Amino acid sequence: MSRRSLIGRDQSISAFSAILRRFCDASGVLAAALTDGEGETVDYAGGLDPFDIKIAAAESAVLMHAVREAGALDWHAARELVVRGSVRSLAIFTLSDGYALMALMPRRAFRVSGRALQEVLRDLGEEAGLSSDHPVLRASERWIHVDVSTEATDRRRPASVWLEGGWCGLEILGRYIAGPNRRDLGYRVRLKNGAELTLVRERLGIWFADELPLGA
Repeated sequence: MSRRSLIGRDQSISAFSAILRRFCDASGVLAAALTDGEGETVDYAGGLDPFDIKIAAAESAVLMHAVREAGALDWHAARELVVRGSVRSLAIFTLSDGYALMALMPRRAFRVSGRALQEVLRDLGEEAGLSSDHPVLRASERWIHVDVSTEATDRRRPASVWLEGGWCGLEILGRYIAGPNRRDLGYRVRLKNGAELTLVRERLGIWFADELPLGA
């Protein structure tokens, strides 16, 4: 468990906090919170002060409500709002029943990893029945954050992946540019047990796999 996710925590660990902690680790955001229809924080994770996280979450809920009630263009159907700041940036993603996911990002940041976002929205949906019509959920791939050990001479090249409590060696079958961000590298690999999967290294050095093969 990430140490920064537990610093100064003022409520017990729950399934939601575990999901949000994984999101922080997979995306590099400073903190994340799940808010309800009243803007109250259901749970949170991250290395910032809990009070600051909850205040930011409440303010983000007010901001999203104001945007959706503005009546301009199609803002009433807004699913995502990003505010880029000189101290910190803020992203809000709407969920069903008035719930929302809030992410605090480093200053001047303007995007959250689509793969990390897909995973957290999917996990929140499976845990609490919350739905989202965000485009990342329409992707054919089912991305999962994974730990990867890299080759000593090239930190961008995978050597093994952590599966079911141990490192599993792999053979690289091919390499490609993964999506519009040319710094995201994709690898098609074969595991020692013969199963194949895709690994993607994002620009922050964070790795994702498409849905892991059963029995891997």
